[in-house]
Amino acid sequence: MTALHRLDQLAGARPDAPALLDEAETVSYRRLWRELTGVAGALRTAGVRHGDRVVVPADRTWQGIVSMLGVLRAGAAYVPVDAGDPVDRLRHVVRTAGAAWATGRAEALAALPDLGLHPVPFGSAPAPDSAPDSAPASGSGSGGVGGLPGPEDLAYVMFTSGSTGTAKAVMVPHRSIAHAAPSLARRCGITPDDRFLSWASLVWDTSGEELYSTLLSGAGLVLDREATSGSVPALLRAVERRSVSVVDLPTAFWNQVVDYLETTGEAVPECLRLVVVGGEEVRARQVRVWARRAPEIRLLNTYGQTETVMVTHAADIGGLAPPDGGAVPIGHPLPHVRQHLEPVGDGLFELHVGGPTLAWGYRDRPAATAERFLPDERGRRFRTGDLVRVADDGALVFVGRADRQVKVRGVRVEPAEVERALMACPGVTAAAAFVVDNASDGVLLVGAFVPGDAGTTPATVAAALRARLSPALLPHRLVSVPSMPLLTTGKIDQAALVERFARSDVAPGAGLAGQLAVVFSEVLGTPCAADDDFFDQGGDSVVATRLLTRIRRSYRVELTFRDVFDHPSPTALAGLISRTPR
Repeated sequence: MTALHRLDQLAGARPDAPALLDEAETVSYRRLWRELTGVAGALRTAGVRHGDRVVVPADRTWQGIVSMLGVLRAGAAYVPVDAGDPVDRLRHVVRTAGAAWATGRAEALAALPDLGLHPVPFGSAPAPDSAPDSAPASGSGSGGVGGLPGPEDLAYVMFTSGSTGTAKAVMVPHRSIAHAAPSLARRCGITPDDRFLSWASLVWDTSGEELYSTLLSGAGLVLDREATSGSVPALLRAVERRSVSVVDLPTAFWNQVVDYLETTGEAVPECLRLVVVGGEEVRARQVRVWARRAPEIRLLNTYGQTETVMVTHAADIGGLAPPDGGAVPIGHPLPHVRQHLEPVGDGLFELHVGGPTLAWGYRDRPAATAERFLPDERGRRFRTGDLVRVADDGALVFVGRADRQVKVRGVRVEPAEVERALMACPGVTAAAAFVVDNASDGVLLVGAFVPGDAGTTPATVAAALRARLSPALLPHRLVSVPSMPLLTTGKIDQAALVERFARSDVAPGAGLAGQLAVVFSEVLGTPCAADDDFFDQGGDSVVATRLLTRIRRSYRVELTFRDVFDHPSPTALAGLISRTPR
């Protein structure tokens, strides 16, 4: 049974239950099926055929979600894209995916640059009352039933981030969704009563965890612009206002949530029962803070790749209180996963993952596919490139990346090990380790950290590190930064750290504007003058949360994200503060 078969069932079994809860309206399961069938009919009328690839803009509206599902109903595969990406990347995505069509809301399609696609706007054909008998037949041997695509038909093409090279097109069949989503839903305990927040961009594989584990469980997917603005207070307000019970956050943003809760003492909304985190290693300190601030809310640490689809490993960590530097597990494999541990020495293993959710491979990249998707006695397995060790209870603990190791002072260094030691130092709330190539000194290892208090300085951290790392692993330089720059995926932006580390000083100015320029500089992690624009200097809503917290502490004034957006420079914000009653 594919996801579409399940949605067809739910349209009959739970016709009036809410499937998509947009800010403006709620779409029931019956209407969801009717609308996606209408999209499929419009695509087929326009000329889309079985197996075609159709671009869908990442549009977080109920029409955007329905457009993706309608592509599946048409027997085609969707290719989610972000209209804000550089044009060259978008052209690469379209060319590599082999897409010739695009569908979605007219406004979302208009936001795309000219990519040579044939547009089929949402609503260009009326939604029928029931599924048409002329729905596309499945391909030969696909196993489709009732005109719906079968398990071995292509469902979507999603691109990797390209952080270590050109983005690769991962081809995911319906089979992968059909196994991964129910398995994750059972691990999370999703029921029809749940309201799961749509937080991840539709171009990220995490969006599939939200979308399919929700809809295939008969639950409701909540769409809310404020919740996804990048502001922690806005997220918490939206969770309470929309009665959200489950959220899935990238680890780096969850760290911001933990920091906000610790700083403000604010309570987590009572409606929230489960927080899922993943994407980067979870640190012991944040787990301990969470255990104090939200002990009643389940916290699930998850692990997986685009190529293995959704989640392959998970661990309940909400009740843990690991010591500084202690390991936080990524857990045990989900039931559908076949785990293989390849020894690499020193008690470490490279994790390989097999099972029915594996993608086909990379489109038009046979060499890369052969390198990462390995044959074995039970079919295939995916070489993750992640190094793990096995805890006493059999759970896996992430150690680092096999391809992230660097050679410093003639010694092979795993940056994750340095980061873990940094996080174990008293007063450190976030950390990253990276290398810079200095023309006179060669490769230097740099450790960046976010201090939790004024007493946490490079000197105190260096002293603590000497007790935790061998001399060969000690950073050449330690840098204190007020916050970690984040990618749009929510992961730490290593390139931005290197760039900020190399920037020159800038004169901040005088008076309140000068004071705020210093605060801006500390929050942004880069020198900022009184008339510099917060957003031009790399600020976003996540960093703005820290800025607002600092202003509240220092000036006893409550500002909003909108205030920063409307007054983005220290000078402009100083004028607002001087006019705001305290």
